[in-house]
Amino acid sequence: MNGCFINLQDSIARREAMELQLRALGLPGIARLEATGTHGLPAHAALPDAPVSPREHACFLSHAGAIDSAPPGDFFLVLEDDALLSRALPPLLRQPDALAQLGGFDLVFLECMPGISAPGLLALWQALRKHLPHDAHGAGMPRDAIGGVEILDARGLYNWGAVAYLVTPQGLRTLPPLLREALAAGPALAFDMTLNTLVHDGRIRAAVLAPFLATPALSSHAQSTIDDRPRAAGNDALSGALRRLFFAGPLDAPELEAHVGAYRHAALTQDPQLQLLADLMAQLFVISARPPH
Repeated sequence: MNGCFINLQDSIARREAMELQLRALGLPGIARLEATGTHGLPAHAALPDAPVSPREHACFLSHAGAIDSAPPGDFFLVLEDDALLSRALPPLLRQPDALAQLGGFDLVFLECMPGISAPGLLALWQALRKHLPHDAHGAGMPRDAIGGVEILDARGLYNWGAVAYLVTPQGLRTLPPLLREALAAGPALAFDMTLNTLVHDGRIRAAVLAPFLATPALSSHAQSTIDDRPRAAGNDALSGALRRLFFAGPLDAPELEAHVGAYRHAALTQDPQLQLLADLMAQLFVISARPPH
């Protein structure tokens, strides 16, 4: 399996951690690709009204460059340098039959921030419960000893995120001109949101594998090397925890609880009708997700 992880020159700790992880997983074909920095960007990238920030623009160029660097005719794995990979990933990458099932797609996301909708979250939850070892919550088999993965259509499910994805041989032909087109237009959106638009508009076909075979570090947003716009801390904490919940790997429950505890137990709203709506949605989701007796 060929691939790369995108890493800024001065992000030495991330580089070393990623190289250590790849060696431990037996993925020697995944090489470091130096990320594009903000220096040398076109002049319009620094304008105050630019639709994306300079770091987002540089990130877009890094991902486009990674895909351009891929040898044709094979799958290509692209990682950001804060990706935590499941031990279930290398066996899948070595199975020709499993990869053949992905050949009709352009992109295959190993994880994402899903859209917050009951159908999408329910599909991810059902995939997790179906393939997670039955005793993974106890002292038995680890969560990465999954029995398989579901191939879910990304359209309507994928919201954002480009921490880990496979570009298929088909995608290596279709994606580069679309990305060049987007870059020539600004770009008007960050890289992952551009992918969202391409998927939504039917210009590329993408899948999401569930359970997730990768996840970003819980602290990745707070320590981001990409996002230089103000963000809501609660949204970052909760979305990061949501992605970790669907990961076929260590849940790190105490760390996860500490990461979201302040937001999870906080009062949601002072609006009683909105609170009632939230309570009803939660109850309906649990009823829908509960296995039949």
